Amino acid sequence: MARTGDDVRRGDPDVVAVHAVHARESPAAGVGPVLDRGVPVVGQLARRHREIAVRQRATMSCVQRTMSSLSETTVTRTLSRGLDVLEALARADEDGLGPSALGQRVGLDKATVTRLLRTLVEAGYATQDETTRRYRLTGRILWLAHQASVRLDLRSVARPHLTALRDELGETVHLGVMDDLRVVYVDKLEADNSIQLVSAIGQTMPLHSTALGKAMLAAFPDEEREGTYARLDLSPRTDRTIRDLPTFREEIQRTQLRGYSTDDRENELFGACVGAAIVGAEGRPVGAISVSGPYFRIRDRLPYFGERVRAVAGAIARELGADVGVPTDSRGHATREAT
Repeated sequence: MARTGDDVRRGDPDVVAVHAVHARESPAAGVGPVLDRGVPVVGQLARRHREIAVRQRATMSCVQRTMSSLSETTVTRTLSRGLDVLEALARADEDGLGPSALGQRVGLDKATVTRLLRTLVEAGYATQDETTRRYRLTGRILWLAHQASVRLDLRSVARPHLTALRDELGETVHLGVMDDLRVVYVDKLEADNSIQLVSAIGQTMPLHSTALGKAMLAAFPDEEREGTYARLDLSPRTDRTIRDLPTFREEIQRTQLRGYSTDDRENELFGACVGAAIVGAEGRPVGAISVSGPYFRIRDRLPYFGERVRAVAGAIARELGADVGVPTDSRGHATREAT
């Protein structure tokens, strides 16, 4: 009995198999999918569709990676060019430089230099003279240099004190500075213990949950500290993190009275820490130091650790030119750093 196209559309197995054989043996098969003998056409087409979809996804992923790489390369090149312009302005005389002169010095066209200058002006690092139309650096670049130098000087002065404190107490010590509402670790010396808390230089942590942050907040002038309170986000790091402002104010007041701060499993669930602020020559906190370790190991030593950290922070402050007086322990005796 003759079979028709309707039989193929209905999916008659015998007819589909015959058509599969003809599709493979037909010269026209070379221009489309090659069908296997005896395999239903519908299944083969579904498989081919899946294969095409996989290739399309792989192609799109490759394109996305390429575009991302190109974007990063563009950003890096723009930053490099901006730094070249910044350095050229720093070498210019007090009259500054125009876009054309800058372009000649850094090897860029005028249009590119103009765009970079516009960005520097918007960021506050450059200004344009309305009469001469030349550009020069602003005082903000001096502020930036000062901040960097303070941190470098602080680290070099503090390092021998931190080394001695680490060796004496047998726990990890940190040096941190404030960056808006966070603390940045700028130095760290680990003790030789098998169990330690995880941290790294350059890492940031919230002010409100760390001993370093509390210590610096306590050392701020009242008005500035109140302004910081208004912006604090007391998000919990553990179930022991202080979450309401009245309680946090009381914590800062305790820190001021005893001269050191504590982190009682508030930043890390199984960690504890004590810290003290380092005051600079202008009477403002320029950083803080801390001693930290697992809670089970240092919980009974927190008061003693606090006194030692307070004394060492005072010694560092005096080297920086601060007038902080002679540190004493809880009995009123001068500590070893004072002698």
